[in-house]
Amino acid sequence: MWSLNQFRTFRWNLTASAARPNPQGSYRYGEINITRTIKLVNSVHRAGRKLSYAINGVSHVNPATPLKLAEYFQAPEKVFQYNLISDEPAAVIDQVKQAPNVVNITFRTCLEIILENHEKSIQSWNLDGYSFFAVA
Repeated sequence: MWSLNQFRTFRWNLTASAARPNPQGSYRYGEINITRTIKLVNSVHRAGRKLSYAINGVSHVNPATPLKLAEYFQAPEKVFQYNLISDEPAAVIDQVKQAPNVVNITFRTCLEIILENHEKSIQSWNLDGYSFFAVA
């Protein structure tokens, strides 16, 4: 319940936890150049008795080799593929692919991420990266 209340404060008060002015200038949210928009749609699929949760048709599984270690040794193609999901999900997803889900994004670009949930249950999200600002 706490996380839902936290989300509601972001939704109703857009000044809460907003970016602060910095020596390089201040943020004007209406003037930010969005370079890419990714729509993430979660779904639940049942294969026999096993439930599979997916994002844009890809259900994440952790590989035996950590992702950062594979990148460090310049062998990511042996462990995972970049951009298995597209920026726009397919209209109908019949099958779910199980693989490490890694999206390649250029550093210091402004990205809009749209989270959609068409299911009856609430899904939790963990976004990891440079910085994220919840808008609504």
